[in-house]
Amino acid sequence: MQYQNMPSHDKDDVLEIDEIDRRILEILANDPRSPYADIADELANYDIDMSSEGVRRRVTSLLENMTSFFLPRPERNSWEIVLITIETIDKANSKQEVFEAMANMDFWFVADGFGTIDLYGIATAESNAKIDDLLTQVRALDSVAELDYFIETDRNVNIRNYLPVY
Repeated sequence: MQYQNMPSHDKDDVLEIDEIDRRILEILANDPRSPYADIADELANYDIDMSSEGVRRRVTSLLENMTSFFLPRPERNSWEIVLITIETIDKANSKQEVFEAMANMDFWFVADGFGTIDLYGIATAESNAKIDDLLTQVRALDSVAELDYFIETDRNVNIRNYLPVY
């Protein structure tokens, strides 16, 4: 099967995450405000000898090459987090049309890919009524064939599984 819009990754363009990067990201995931000196001290617990300046350079490189976001746990929010999946109609450019329309709505993350769905988006809203308004906007798009959604109520994050070292 041939997939359109698949990015080709030149080896020079790929961000390589090593054990040190993963440990730094794990520390920052637990406390995004950790000082570089504290991160260097914590790395020493894993037999990684690095100065705070070395940590700073690693963090700078990671932030330049990654999209990062941190969200409070759902039960601590005063808002709702909703994930919406979309299947588009079988028509030229329908997927791109919906992608662009969703990118101009109240989603903070919209993704295009391939699989059993065509697109997905993540949004925050102050109430279920606001989510319903957003769902209505997306359903009104001519190229949307099917829409499913999921409102987050709990979360478990394992940074080791998200950023494995190969």
